[in-house]
Amino acid sequence: MKYYYLEKKNDLNGKYNQICDGLIVQKQSKFISYLFYIDNEQEALNKIDEIRKDNLQARHIVYIYSYLNNNVTNIRFSDDGEPKGTGTKAIYELLEKEAITNVCIVIVRYFGGILLGAGPLSRAYLNSARVCIDMCKKKEIYNYIDFSFECTYNDYNVIKNKLENYICDEFVKVINCEFKENVYISLKIVDFEFDYIKKVVEEIKYGN
Repeated sequence: MKYYYLEKKNDLNGKYNQICDGLIVQKQSKFISYLFYIDNEQEALNKIDEIRKDNLQARHIVYIYSYLNNNVTNIRFSDDGEPKGTGTKAIYELLEKEAITNVCIVIVRYFGGILLGAGPLSRAYLNSARVCIDMCKKKEIYNYIDFSFECTYNDYNVIKNKLENYICDEFVKVINCEFKENVYISLKIVDFEFDYIKKVVEEIKYGN
């Protein structure tokens, strides 16, 4: 199964280093949403705690986060006292439908004094999440294999040119290059291109 993460469309950084944020006002209640990229549960908990400390007067702080571990999604959520099914249920269904993971969404609600009812409340939380999701680019999550090798400077230039398009497409990531008597290179190669790219490197190195 393919999974996707969300990437921001610009280089702007917010107060919490969020990918993006949004604001929806529904019958005087404010729903402030924040979306983060995460690699693990602790990163999500740190962001939630940071936002909670800055919004002590908020009525509810609803959150949902999902992260991959051994190619299995782990999802946690809290409606923080909102009526059952009105906080994260629809957001959970959206993330599942879109196969989005490695994401943490936090929605801060400041109550405006008017009860919304279950349907409008659920839509307000969902739309708050959508505001952020729609501001992002979906990128496929790849499985990478480590590959390190040593080569001459001449071979390095040839290999670099051969792999340029793969690097641009994020099928190959250059982790480290050390330029000594020879060049020592560490790569991460997407699994479905690994055998081919390894063969290309070896053919250049050994002249086959």
